[in-house]
Amino acid sequence: MIFRFSFLTVAVDPLLGKADKSSLSTQTLMEIFISGIENREVICGSTEEPEDIDKWRGFTYSEEQATDEAEKHFIIDWYELGLFGTIDLQWLPPNVVSLAIVKNQLFGSLNLTSLPASIQSLNLGENAFSGEIDLCQLPAELEELNLSDNQLSGSLNLEKLSLSIQELYLGGNRFSGPVCFRHLPPSLQALAVSKNELTGTVDLTCLPVAIKYLRLDKNNFEGKTDFGQLPEGLNVLNISYTNLSGEIAAQNRTTGFVVDHSNVELIE
Repeated sequence: MIFRFSFLTVAVDPLLGKADKSSLSTQTLMEIFISGIENREVICGSTEEPEDIDKWRGFTYSEEQATDEAEKHFIIDWYELGLFGTIDLQWLPPNVVSLAIVKNQLFGSLNLTSLPASIQSLNLGENAFSGEIDLCQLPAELEELNLSDNQLSGSLNLEKLSLSIQELYLGGNRFSGPVCFRHLPPSLQALAVSKNELTGTVDLTCLPVAIKYLRLDKNNFEGKTDFGQLPEGLNVLNISYTNLSGEIAAQNRTTGFVVDHSNVELIE
């Protein structure tokens, strides 16, 4: 506990009550970031004297040509390491471009509004994160966000996603309430909200032209749906195990369209 709170005391401006990251090195920020992980020695070698981040497990630089530490962009990949504990996204260094902590045992809430501006990919799938999330203040550079198979809850606001987002995976959580699909960003190519507790009708008449993959299955969506304006590039659509109804002129896309256990009919 001394390790964790000593860093926090230094890094928080007592007047503003906000994290002051500008004066801290990448090494220090990363040590704070993992301080809530109980078995962090799996990553950094020692809890008392962590190794240099260059030697951390799953830590690699994406631009080796940079000489200044502050300018080196790096990637973190901690896949199925049995990590147990919490993380605080506000302590991620500003030069991280990709973070993947998949198939671990991390829990706690996720504040997506404090992500570094440089991050392009965030994958925290298959953990035990809980609580609500805010998707309206994502970083402008973020292209992929995967929070699938956690315990996240609350409503989903997809109307103010960043214009750079290309892939968004939110399936296997506990999100509830209606969802609007009319204002998705034109960059979006894949969206999955399957296996949640979402309700209400579904409007698919204004989907992005770029979208290729859409999963709405295993929710409580209901009502007659207009499938007549689906983008030509959409080759995967799963609306099985819903109460949606209507007709889809699938043409040559029938193999990628799944409507089992719904009231939707595929017409070739």
